Amino acid sequence: MSTAIFAVSLASISVIVVLGLASVLREGWRFWPPPSRSSAPYHLFWWSFRVYFVGLILLSVADFARLEEGTSWWRLGLGIPLLLSGFGLAIYGTGQLGWENAHGVQEGLKTDGMYRWSRNPIYVVTIPGLLGLGLLVHSLRLYALLAIWAVLYFAAPFLEEPWLEERYGEAYRDYRRRVPRFLGWPRR
Repeated sequence: MSTAIFAVSLASISVIVVLGLASVLREGWRFWPPPSRSSAPYHLFWWSFRVYFVGLILLSVADFARLEEGTSWWRLGLGIPLLLSGFGLAIYGTGQLGWENAHGVQEGLKTDGMYRWSRNPIYVVTIPGLLGLGLLVHSLRLYALLAIWAVLYFAAPFLEEPWLEERYGEAYRDYRRRVPRFLGWPRR
């Protein structure tokens, strides 16, 4: 059963990867951010991500249940705090950004709070959460799925930035000049 869950999750995230690459390679076509909430790319992205995410959770539970008695306590001691802080901060960052903005719908440029330090704080703080989940479950299949998610989060800003500049113009260009893409001190 775990193999089937892994295969479905991998296929779902592969849809996002392939369409994201197509967005880069095919000028004039955009998969993410989607053109609108009612568009096919919007629904395809979110259904693919949901299937991937549910599979990730199911695989985590199944593979965690198989842990041996000799589980490394250091993995648990490091994994749990990374998991909770990473995903906790990602949820907090999503709240700051606003649900609609976080889901690819234009609702205003966010430049304060966590967004003062990073143009992509949700992506930055999710990475430790992914690492924590990986350490906790310690499954090769899960590591593979988590690595793909991490790569997507490093690549996503390159898909989003032209859209943000198109939508918010000079306000976004000024923000981009002042705030690092991932992490660092804001420039004046």
